[in-house]
Amino acid sequence: MELRHLHYFVAVAEERNFRRAAERLHLSQPPLSAQIRTLEEELKVRLFRRSHRGAELTAEGRVFLAHARAVLAAADTARQSALMAGKGLVGILRVGVLTPSVMSSALTARLARHFCEFRRKYPAVQLSINELPTAQQLQRFQNDQLDVGVMCKPLGSLGLESRFIEKYSIMLAVPKHHHFARRPRIKWVDFRNEPMVMLHPSIQFGFYDEFLGNCARAGGTPFECHYANNFDTVHWLVAAGLGMTLTPDTRQRRSGITLRELPRGLPPVQAALVWKQSNKSPALANFLKCFTSK
Repeated sequence: MELRHLHYFVAVAEERNFRRAAERLHLSQPPLSAQIRTLEEELKVRLFRRSHRGAELTAEGRVFLAHARAVLAAADTARQSALMAGKGLVGILRVGVLTPSVMSSALTARLARHFCEFRRKYPAVQLSINELPTAQQLQRFQNDQLDVGVMCKPLGSLGLESRFIEKYSIMLAVPKHHHFARRPRIKWVDFRNEPMVMLHPSIQFGFYDEFLGNCARAGGTPFECHYANNFDTVHWLVAAGLGMTLTPDTRQRRSGITLRELPRGLPPVQAALVWKQSNKSPALANFLKCFTSK
């Protein structure tokens, strides 16, 4: 049984006449009659009572008509859905974003505006937004579990495209009563044996590399004593007096913490919109059009 058989059957049932149905289908009558007989043989029931007046549905034919119409409607819905998906009008877009504590208030506001604009233009596309650090976003890209991400710009990540969003300095966060909080100027050598609170090595994605390198070259390597899985926990541990840390300067002041400028020589953090080169999703293309760098 094929969809065309159902189209033929519904046409005959609605016209109640093989000749008129054939004209409607732009067929000659003999092939149409042959197709209906083939359908009846496959179903092993009679669908029509044929007479000189036309064709009347049998009891079996009336039951089959309801199902045939439902199948054809479902097939048309599937076709329309496929066409809409090809234009990026339906589907799911998987988005990764950094935790709010890492992003500036300007960036979070900008993300909200672009998400709203995308929803307004493409209301049938579902946004699946996941709060993830850069390292986890990169892992999901590798496993084809993410379509687009907002992250600290990855360096040397093959197969990814990126679009710059904003940059901001890295600051030193110390407990408010720490001696660094009162020191007029901090040097790289001053970090020698100072306790640090850091993101876990499995998720930090080189965030501390430049800092530790500068400290080591100056003979001021700090003591890495505590790890956490997100910046909120890191900041809580610093406020508790367990060490100092690096934090993106997003101008968010936290109780119990003093922010200090680091010595010169540390490049700023770059936030970027990132996606996989091989991802040809029309929904992704529409999202990128909405999310410009302007």
